[in-house]
Amino acid sequence: MDEAGNAAGLTRKERERLAHRQEILEAAERVFARNGYHGSTVEQIAQEAEFAVGTIYNFFRGKEELYEEVLAGLAEEFMGAFREQVVSQEDPVAAIGALIELRLTMFEKHRGFARAFFESMMGGHVDVAMGLPERMQSLYQEGVKAVTGIFERGIRTGRFVDVDPLYLTLCLHGVMNAFLAYWSRVEPEESLEARVVKFKEMFIGRLLRGDA
Repeated sequence: MDEAGNAAGLTRKERERLAHRQEILEAAERVFARNGYHGSTVEQIAQEAEFAVGTIYNFFRGKEELYEEVLAGLAEEFMGAFREQVVSQEDPVAAIGALIELRLTMFEKHRGFARAFFESMMGGHVDVAMGLPERMQSLYQEGVKAVTGIFERGIRTGRFVDVDPLYLTLCLHGVMNAFLAYWSRVEPEESLEARVVKFKEMFIGRLLRGDA
């Protein structure tokens, strides 16, 4: 549910508390993006949000919870867009193209936090799920299942070559993670639009059937 939905029916005090919580999370993302997870402190986040440290602890238990809540917010933002922009596509080729564009666009929007995420975990560039809190695993599995279903539909309708759809899902997932982990450390030389086009050509172009 979005922030407007959450605020419906709340008292003024409750709306203010919800707004302050969101301000703290936005400040936390900026601090994590600048300093990384290990280099960030609750004190820095409080200063960034312009709240007293004690106020931060009125909302969150500490840095770990702040980090997880920022991560959860981004995961929910991504999944909302994923359901709307990717799963809703009838054409499986268009759906995979929309997925590629969504992942690259979300990364560009939150590149600093992505760097903190990849740096905070061993093997994160291989399997993003390894860095997700337990409560977000269901979102990850929903995404895997949905993309596998898109590849299945593309194979069944003759758009994609006949390859195990789960293998295709995990291959796309792993390849994109490798690129995003690299770009989180090294400034991309190409524009976002150029990277989207190249990625679509590199991946989708090799999956299309010659007679599709």
